[in-house]
Order: sequence, then C-alpha cells, then structure tokens
Amino acid sequence: MELKTKARELREECRSLRSRCDQLEERVSAMEDEMNEMKQEGKFREKRIKRNEQSLQEIWDYVKRPNLRLIGVPESDAENGTKLENTLQDIIQENFPNLARQANVQIQEIQRTPQRYSSRRATPRHIIVRFTKVEMKEKMLRAAREKGRVTLKGKPIRLTADLLAETLQARREWGPIFNILKEKNFQPRISYPAKLSFISEGEIKYFTDKQMLTDFVTTRPALKELLKEALNMERNNRYQLLQNHAKM
Repeated sequence: MELKTKARELREECRSLRSRCDQLEERVSAMEDEMNEMKQEGKFREKRIKRNEQSLQEIWDYVKRPNLRLIGVPESDAENGTKLENTLQDIIQENFPNLARQANVQIQEIQRTPQRYSSRRATPRHIIVRFTKVEMKEKMLRAAREKGRVTLKGKPIRLTADLLAETLQARREWGPIFNILKEKNFQPRISYPAKLSFISEGEIKYFTDKQMLTDFVTTRPALKELLKEALNMERNNRYQLLQNHAKM
C-alpha cells in the first residue's frame, strides 16, 4: 500500500515537472519570438534611418551644387562681399582670361566659412561662392583642371566643388578603382555628386556605388580580374568596420 502511494506521488510529481517544463518552453518560445520581432523592427528602423540620411544628403548635395569652394585665399582686413567678389574676379582674370571674356559671371552669394574669424586658425578660411547657374561653377572647375595650377597674385590656391563630408568621402573611396581604370585607358570620371563612369565596350557605364560596379563586373571577366584587388580591398574594409562596430 505504501509503495502504491509513493508511486502515485512520483507520477504526480513527474506530471507537475512536465507541466512546468512545458510552461518554461512556451515562455522561452514567446521570448524568442519577441526577440526576433525586436530584431526585425531594429533592421527596419536602421533601413529607415539610412534612407532618411541618404535623402537628406541628396537634398544638401542639390542645394550645394552651384557652389564653388576657394581654398588658400589670404584674408584681408575689413573684408566684405564686395571685396570677395573682386578677389574672385582677380582669380578669373589671372587664370582664366578666356572664361572672363566669354562668360557673364553672376554671383548669388559669396562669403568666408566659418563666418566667425579666429586668430588661432593657422590657414585662411575657405570662401564659398554661390553662382546663379551651375554651369558657371562647372566651367571654372573644368578650366582649373585643364590649367593644372591656379594662383592668386602668383601664389597657389585651390578650387573645388562645395561638397558634404559624406559625399567627399564617397568620392575618395572611388580613388583606387579610378586610378586602375585611368591607367588602362577606360577614361573614368567622377561626376556630381559621387558617381563613377567609364567606357566599357564602347559604351559609357555609370555607377552610384560599389555594389553596382561589383554586380556589373561579374558579367565582364577581364574587367573583374582587373578590379579584383580593389574590390576585395573594399569588402575587407567593410568587414573590418563591421568587426570594429561589433566590439563596441
């Protein structure tokens, strides 16, 4: 009789344990589902943030498109918009006399950046010139590339497009690929804001990012072999960035 009672108690205890195990499994499963949902929401949120950042960058790139940045122009006392316009005219006359005769240079705005002067700054503040038309900025940049060395009163200065830091970085990242293509006479170009183009089999191909280029070269074995190291280096850099991010 006592053995039967103990056996019944053991069976009841086992049923109770099984019931608790089932409950725990259900709770674990529910938690896993919740974690998966949170991961999916996190991925969607990251994609949404990235899309918003890209849209904002595109807007700023569009806004800045008529702008020209002058680097290395010495600062003077009591500088104002009129003086800066005169400085720009001096640069054009000294370096691009043909452009000065052919084009009507119309400026919407010109100023130093940052606006506040600091005596601790080792180099002159940059000058941002906003033209009324994008074409004028592009003509000046083209003329500067053709001339090679731009000066003001004989001293070297630089002319560049006024780009966001992110856009400038995107342009720099094309560098190794651009140099390889240039060496092999593919006539590469980096157009505004950060788009690579080159001639392949008699046609001009355009690429807004390296993934597009990677997909394209899979159909061109010779080009794939030529750019193999540059594209692998880019993948390795991305992997290293992901590894560093995971450690943070």
